[in-house]
Amino acid sequence: MTSASTAARFRKVLLFEELTDEQLAAVMAKSTIRQYPKGHELLSIDDTDTDVFFILCGLVQVRNYSPNGRECIYSEIPAGGIFGEFSAIDGKPRSASVTAIDETLVGRMSSAHFLSLLRSDFSIALDVLKLLTAKSRALTDRLLERSSLNMRARLRAELVRLARDGRRNSSSVTIQPAPTHYELAARVGSHREAVTKELNQLEALGHIRVRRREIVILDVDKFNDDPPTAHRAEPVSSRPGFPNG
Repeated sequence: MTSASTAARFRKVLLFEELTDEQLAAVMAKSTIRQYPKGHELLSIDDTDTDVFFILCGLVQVRNYSPNGRECIYSEIPAGGIFGEFSAIDGKPRSASVTAIDETLVGRMSSAHFLSLLRSDFSIALDVLKLLTAKSRALTDRLLERSSLNMRARLRAELVRLARDGRRNSSSVTIQPAPTHYELAARVGSHREAVTKELNQLEALGHIRVRRREIVILDVDKFNDDPPTAHRAEPVSSRPGFPNG
């Protein structure tokens, strides 16, 4: 990979979009670039390292586990995102595990260099504050869903979230690749059988079409405007932050 192509990938990271070429070169000089295969766990819960990661290419999944071993999937973070900043800032162990679900290229920076970067550039520090605020809001929304919505409503809200990054065609949105039924269950705090049953019902009602690794919401505006409970999901046009370790 040439230095120019590497710089172009760093430039797409949210925090570095407005940096000068000189500033970006300094960030790259303090980062270690590494590629991870699909399925590799980049971070584990309670790890004590405090580096921060910038996703240059690929996709990672953020997850945690309950005391009884049930998996909880928080989100996926695509190229341009970052993770690991919680521990980089407070020095505490990782609060979630992060796994590459595609072949993923990252830039990795020590917490000392990251904190120095925040001190030296207020605009980057402000962007990090905005990122942390967005992630806090996203966690608050999920906590409210878990405490106030039944599984059917939580699944519907999750499909609306996934639709934000889907492929829109007139009134429909295609989620592809769609999570497996197990992964959807891990996202909404349920089990695979219940998710399969609810997806089948939504399909029978004409709201969605389900294919292998593909879910089509046939009329996404109606789907979003007519939730099954009084709690209304966020519009497809909004984008939440992503919790991570």
